[in-house]
Amino acid sequence: MPFTSSAARAARGSDRAGTRLLDLQRRRAGRLLVAPALVVITAMTVVPLVMAFFLSFTRYDLLTAPRFVGLANYTEVLTDPVFGRVTVNTLVFAVGQVAVGIVVTFLVAMLFNQRLVASSLMRTTVYLPQAMSYVTVALLWSFLYDPFNGPLNAVIQYLGGPQVNFLTETSLAMPSIMVMSLWRNFGYFMIILLAGLKAIPPELLEAAQIDGAGALRRLIHVTIPQMRRSLLFVTVTWFMGGLQMFTQAYVMTQGGPENATRSVVYEIYRSAFSDLNIGRACAVSVLMFLFVAAFGLPLRLIEHLRARRASGR
Repeated sequence: MPFTSSAARAARGSDRAGTRLLDLQRRRAGRLLVAPALVVITAMTVVPLVMAFFLSFTRYDLLTAPRFVGLANYTEVLTDPVFGRVTVNTLVFAVGQVAVGIVVTFLVAMLFNQRLVASSLMRTTVYLPQAMSYVTVALLWSFLYDPFNGPLNAVIQYLGGPQVNFLTETSLAMPSIMVMSLWRNFGYFMIILLAGLKAIPPELLEAAQIDGAGALRRLIHVTIPQMRRSLLFVTVTWFMGGLQMFTQAYVMTQGGPENATRSVVYEIYRSAFSDLNIGRACAVSVLMFLFVAAFGLPLRLIEHLRARRASGR
């Protein structure tokens, strides 16, 4: 009996040692597999971030050596009224296209969630603009908006309306760019919401209908709660993309008229490559990074806590 117990203990000890060795080998293999990606991420993301943070405290024009100026770049940026206008433009664009886009894409996704004739062809057609680059879409819509030869003005004037300067009127330039961006991004986010709708268990909707819930109550109490993660993903992703608006303004309006479509990223580009003020451009970049982090990290933390609470951990 003692011999049997000793043999069993030795076998268990050997199993534990083998398990630890296997875990160690797996961890080592995992590190080796992840190492190339970490090197690329470090070289392409972390290093530029550190360099931008350092250069934001310097005066640098790409021709002479950086000269340390402390917080002068930040003071210049934060006291510049043009930068305030640029920040408002960017937030208006990001919030506006998300507010309108979420409603429209959700309604169209619900429409496509029904059994429609040629629904696959319609989904493909709606998604096609996403396959086009922003430059191509911006040039296309610049032609559509053209006050002299554009088809939109041709239709308006045919109906007896006045000529509309979509891209040269300060009150119309930003809404016009928002419409173009919505048209380009609409299909991508609609497909995501449609996938979320199809993932809702039909038993939930059937149970709600049996309980006497109408279409509106099923939408509010069943569909939207089940779509929470998809809606959150679309909202955050679309908003973050809106904050990076550049190509539309660069191609269609060059930031005009009167800075009406000048965005934060356009300001970074202008400071760096037009004025050769790399320090100021890096300061604006750091401020934008801090804003995005302050917006995104709490949302990520809240979603993580909700997921842990839902899993019972």
